[in-house]
Amino acid sequence: MMKPPFKAARFFRNWWSLVTVLVSLVFIFILLTKNSHNKKVESIFRPGFSIGINQQMKLKRPIAVAGKLACIHPKLELWDKVYAQVFHHVPAIKCGASDWLYVDNGTFHVQEFLLTKHSTIHCKFAKLIRMSDLDTKVGDYIKITFTKTFKTFKMDHDFYKVLCEAANKTYDNVHAGVVLSERHKKHQKHTKSGKDGQFNVLMIGFDSLSHMTYMRKLPKTYKYFTRVLNGVVLDGYNIVGDGTPQALIPILTGKTELELPRTLKRLRNAPYVDVYPMIWKNFTKKGYVTAWAEDNPFIGTFTYRMTGFKQPPVNHYMRPFYVWSESHENRKHKKLCLGDKRRTRVYLNWLRDVFIAYTNKPKWVFGFHSEVSHGDNNLVETADEDLTETLKFLKEAHYLDKTILILMSDHGARFESLREQVQGKQEERLPFFGIYVPEMFKSKYPKAYNNLKTNVERLSSPFDVYPTFVDILNANFSTGGLGDIRQRSISLFQEIPKERTCDHAGIEAHWCACLNWDPLPLNDPNAREASKALVEEINKWTLPQRKLCAELHLQNIKFASKLMHSQNMLKFKQSSDLDGYKADLSGHTKVAYELYQIQITTMPGYGHFEATLKHDLKSNTFIISLDDVSRTNKYGDDPHCIYENHEELRKYCYCKDKKSI
Repeated sequence: MMKPPFKAARFFRNWWSLVTVLVSLVFIFILLTKNSHNKKVESIFRPGFSIGINQQMKLKRPIAVAGKLACIHPKLELWDKVYAQVFHHVPAIKCGASDWLYVDNGTFHVQEFLLTKHSTIHCKFAKLIRMSDLDTKVGDYIKITFTKTFKTFKMDHDFYKVLCEAANKTYDNVHAGVVLSERHKKHQKHTKSGKDGQFNVLMIGFDSLSHMTYMRKLPKTYKYFTRVLNGVVLDGYNIVGDGTPQALIPILTGKTELELPRTLKRLRNAPYVDVYPMIWKNFTKKGYVTAWAEDNPFIGTFTYRMTGFKQPPVNHYMRPFYVWSESHENRKHKKLCLGDKRRTRVYLNWLRDVFIAYTNKPKWVFGFHSEVSHGDNNLVETADEDLTETLKFLKEAHYLDKTILILMSDHGARFESLREQVQGKQEERLPFFGIYVPEMFKSKYPKAYNNLKTNVERLSSPFDVYPTFVDILNANFSTGGLGDIRQRSISLFQEIPKERTCDHAGIEAHWCACLNWDPLPLNDPNAREASKALVEEINKWTLPQRKLCAELHLQNIKFASKLMHSQNMLKFKQSSDLDGYKADLSGHTKVAYELYQIQITTMPGYGHFEATLKHDLKSNTFIISLDDVSRTNKYGDDPHCIYENHEELRKYCYCKDKKSI
């Protein structure tokens, strides 16, 4: 009598076991599918910098993973359709007939072929003398006759104007070299010698090149730097402001322009930029030879808006050469040439010559070039061979054995059509920064070198370069541990905390490439309110000059996006295990405001503006800072009526009298 119930019970138990097995299999399948999907998503983004982005304003947000970086940059494509249309190959520049003379280690040499052709060559040499940062004059000429037995002329000045003639033919050019003058010898004699084991510093920069464009247009240099020299390239190097001064001033002083004495030309009795606590002053005191070269003198970093230097700021200062060349020489030669050399070669040769002239002295050398990159990134391709050859020379001549080499740029392209693309906006904020340390450094300071490599994917900025220079100056590499996240500046030889955000690093939201912007429809109510608030704020800034500047009106919203925080980032508190695999998501980060980024056009004048606005959720108001507004197209002569007296309004003022022109 008991068997039927027993059979039924056994049947139900077997049936339930089968269901349990099936459910378990389905659950395992779902987990595997989910993990596989997550791996695919995570493979789209990695901390730092790489390749791959959706251009249709659908920027995929990096996934916040417990124990990973707080700042994650999206991948960026090296070549997509938009970039392929903008960038094109530029043929190598041929500069023509050979110069009659060349400079080698502070000495003029006459070309041998000329002495074979002519028995005598009559030349005149005059020094290019700095009168001020804005004026260079030609000194008195010295006559020299070269023959087969007298072929050289020893320089006692860095820059010369040279005129020669032979058999009714003439030669007219300027030449640059580096001379160990008596003044420098005396200077070196009366300064403290550097510590044993101190390293030279050589920093070579280009204007307006993003990280990606550096790779696109300087491929030989990039390959040689990364594969031969094994240089370390920082993928998370982020700008801290708008323009070259906002890139170089933090590097050279550790401060922003607003934290330093105001040296603007428009201010009455403004001091010279000599008052800035430039890092090269510290190197000079330690017995270093210092040199600074910047071309395009009339848009110079410290002279375009600022008062410039009263005294030469470094031991060797190339500005007088460029002031004269720009005004009197360049137009005599082929485009981008000076005699038989590309002007980039002249610039790089001069940086090289500092090392040749001061073989046994510690050196701090910085060169910044803009002519081939500022207006058109394509032209910088013509400098690729020159820069690569310079690096090869420095390595093969063993100058890099005790030199820390930095290749860098200030910011990405700002006025090109690329900036209207999502990727272009990211690239503007992510310039190139690579650093090479010699083998001697790696073996003596392995911890500092490992920190440098760790920092490749960490958020870094120009603020961090200054304390890096201080460490080099003091040969302070053995104490490099974890950097203090509370400090705006962290030496690159310390480990930058992975929790570092743009707020920690002193980077305004407008310039932070870590932020995950979620595109909005152009008719989004908040986008329209933010756009109107921006126009109202611009009109407030120009209101005191309303008799001259027209009131602007919103014409069009071109782009709108909202900052989307990762929920895991907001909830992440700490890792709950020793290995950092499991996250404690018990944190509760309160969001008090939202950030919007918009691009608009205004009338009259068709001004293009980009801004980041803070939306205070409590008061439902938009907060706008002047520093967070950029003009993204050229204003030309639109602000001519206030150009001289109100430099701060140039981006925003459309002169009323333009309407009748």
